[in-house]
Amino acid sequence: MLSKAKVKYIRSLERKKQRQRYDKFVAEGTKIIDEMLLHPNINIEMLVGSTEWLAIHQKRLGKTPVFEASQQDLKQLTFLKTSPQVMVVASTIEVKIDTNTIENDISLFLDGIQDPGNLGTILRIADWFGIEHVFLGEGTVDLYNPKVIQSSMGAFLRVNCVEKPFNSIIESYPDVSIMGADMKGTSVFDLKKDQKKGIIVIGNEGKGISEEIRAKINSWITIPSNGGAESLNAGVAAGIICAALRN
Repeated sequence: MLSKAKVKYIRSLERKKQRQRYDKFVAEGTKIIDEMLLHPNINIEMLVGSTEWLAIHQKRLGKTPVFEASQQDLKQLTFLKTSPQVMVVASTIEVKIDTNTIENDISLFLDGIQDPGNLGTILRIADWFGIEHVFLGEGTVDLYNPKVIQSSMGAFLRVNCVEKPFNSIIESYPDVSIMGADMKGTSVFDLKKDQKKGIIVIGNEGKGISEEIRAKINSWITIPSNGGAESLNAGVAAGIICAALRN
């Protein structure tokens, strides 16, 4: 059974400071846990499951440290509105950057994306279109925020997500085109094939791309509007841009 100390430890991982302290995060729900159990690079510190869930999945767990919990326990532990049947504490993922892919394909740089749901959605979009790298700039919500993990629907396992300041990006990849998504620029639907590679900068939900970063962007792309809306949600915009660049 779970001790009070373990309950306190798991609950503490809701806070970024504690996740960084332990290099651990929490994931919840059968779908995500199923993927994590099959992932070769995931180290699960502990799994907490209901009696019913463990009865069905026990044979798959191998040497994973397992704790049986009541629904009341899971309700106390969960960061979600509805308590799951299973949750895990796992080590943060060690990411390997493929420089060749960054130089010859599309990557995303997120400048101050603050909404966990938006980040999760963008990771799903990157996963859908086979975009291997998403850089998380300063001010962007933590990848291991429980709401990001949940809304990514497992995409965080397949997309290389790296916290990296913008200045470090341009120093590391000086020959890579940096394209900013903005209200003005070349229509993303008019780009030629040889222009459909580089790092795409997606700005903050309310403020857009910061002035510091704007000054260092090579070119600008836009999604042309035929209506009266002032702007698009960051996740929606990222989806349209990625679809156009993959066309």
